[in-house]
Amino acid sequence: MSKDEERVNNLIAEVRMLESTYNDLSSRQSLLERILIETRSSLDTIKGLSASTSEEVLVPVGGGILLRASPPKTDKVLLNIGANVVVEKTKDVATKFLDARAGDLEQDITAVASQRNQIAQRLESDQRALQSLLNRQGQ
Repeated sequence: MSKDEERVNNLIAEVRMLESTYNDLSSRQSLLERILIETRSSLDTIKGLSASTSEEVLVPVGGGILLRASPPKTDKVLLNIGANVVVEKTKDVATKFLDARAGDLEQDITAVASQRNQIAQRLESDQRALQSLLNRQGQ
């Protein structure tokens, strides 16, 4: 096996590994973004319910069905702090917790996006090198 053939094989293996890593990072970023949206939605809901003077709220139960209900008390909320552990906290404590979680998620998303961009640059570089080697072999 010539040196160029060995280099081509190494580049192909590296490109496949980088593509896999890129896809994993993309999936992780999407998951983190969905969790961030859910966290912000929870914050908005807690703030909105405490500010609401409505006598009735609509609760979605799925399939386009809504139930009429009395607004829940928002002075205390049940907060999942991780590992399916739920604790009762005041609205202010829960809001601060969710704000901190949202900040952490934003930092994580930024870090994953940065890693993804680095992988994309390296992947592009390896693909160009591979194409160059293949063109040289074809001549």
